Parts: sequence; structure tokens; C-alpha cells
Amino acid sequence: MTNERVHLPFRWSFVPEQNPRDGSIRWRWRAFTHSGEVAMESDASFDTFTECMNDAKTRGYGQS
Repeated sequence: MTNERVHLPFRWSFVPEQNPRDGSIRWRWRAFTHSGEVAMESDASFDTFTECMNDAKTRGYGQS
């Protein structure tokens, strides 16, 4: 028997943020461990949900 660590996938969250001045929405993502700790988060916010998801994919979203 080996002592290999099991790498569980992150739980991902895509969060809309509303600008209080003009009401526009920008998107951010976060990846959480199964214990609820933030493992990674986007460095920037994005104009569209698609841009946000594409950035998350570069960091591992959707990969098992």
C-alpha cells in the first residue's frame, strides 16, 4: 500500500459583483477546498460571465 494523497477537485464559485455607482455587473471566481478554505481566486474581475469562466478554465476549472 502506498501513501498517495488524494487530490479532490475544488468547489468553484462564480460571483457577480454590482458596481454601486452605475449598477454594472462584473464577475469574479473562487475555488474552495472541501473544508471551505479559498484555494484560489481570480486576480481581476471580468465584464462577462464567459470571460470569467474562460479565466477559471486556465486555472483548472472543469478538469478532474
